[in-house]
Amino acid sequence: MLKNLYPDSLEASGRYLRISLKEISDLKLPYTPITYSVWYEYASGRNPELYKEIQAARKKKEIIDNKKVFEWFRHYVSDRPLLVTKKQTIKAESLLNEMTSRLTEAGNRMGQQGDQLKAHIENLNSASSEPDIKNICRDIILETQRIIDGNTDLKNNVHKTINELGALTLELKNLREAAKTDMLTGLLNRRGFEDAIAKAIKDAQKGTEPLTLIIADLDRFKRINDNYGHLTGDNVLKLLSKLLRKHIKGKDIAGRFGGEEFIMALPETKINGGFALAEQIRTSLEKMRWQSKSSGKDIGTITISLGVAQFNPGEDLNSLIARADKALYTAKKNGRNRTATHNGKEVIFP
Repeated sequence: MLKNLYPDSLEASGRYLRISLKEISDLKLPYTPITYSVWYEYASGRNPELYKEIQAARKKKEIIDNKKVFEWFRHYVSDRPLLVTKKQTIKAESLLNEMTSRLTEAGNRMGQQGDQLKAHIENLNSASSEPDIKNICRDIILETQRIIDGNTDLKNNVHKTINELGALTLELKNLREAAKTDMLTGLLNRRGFEDAIAKAIKDAQKGTEPLTLIIADLDRFKRINDNYGHLTGDNVLKLLSKLLRKHIKGKDIAGRFGGEEFIMALPETKINGGFALAEQIRTSLEKMRWQSKSSGKDIGTITISLGVAQFNPGEDLNSLIARADKALYTAKKNGRNRTATHNGKEVIFP
């Protein structure tokens, strides 16, 4: 989903990485995904509005702190796909208006040319001399050629506009997808997840299909960031995302709900199946050994706690999430590295 927004090669992205890390280090900013994404956009030059803003701040010798970076992130990075979508929509409207104008103009012109041909034909019917007939025939041929030329120009212009609209449609589709995607992991973000689960919720509300939800949260993730750095923490989140994608299948939906919290929706799956999948993910992660790429230090075992709940008739998505979250909290409270379920009445450990 993101490759259309970030098509950089290995060499280019490596260069932008080095520039970004130097900028962050010089300004003594935290190495968070938000900070990195702002400076990556700046270093790559793909975001001219952000680049101008940072250059202006430096020229005025303004303080560039975490608060300022977060403002830039919200305005120029997080909301950028939506802003670009608006611009592209305006461009599409302009192209459609232009096409409508051309078609209207062509229609008027063809009407006038039709009247002209009709007049030539009437003159031809009343012509008596050979020179008059030749002149009228010549006029008919010239008028016909003008119609053909005008239609050819119209066809080319319309074809060009259709191609431009097709390219815009593809861009808008990619931007809409990007707006629903978590930049770090490539999973759906909360907004994207809620859109994706809408149909499954409707089916569950009708009582036609079961629906189970899993909420997962890495245990003591702050310790990883504090001891090994945010880049290592980011790598953990990305690898966990790959693990989730490996375990889900078919209609299952996975998303990053924020921070180190992830969410999965399992349409056509009852709570027992959800618990089994949660345990597969938990035990798979527990068996993995982790090492910091930057320092080579052994991180040891990383664990995860999970809460599982099945949709109950009459409830909405927020209620379902709240029950799964309550199960997750109970798993955390009872030693972590566990999976708890909410059966509609209470939290249990199957």
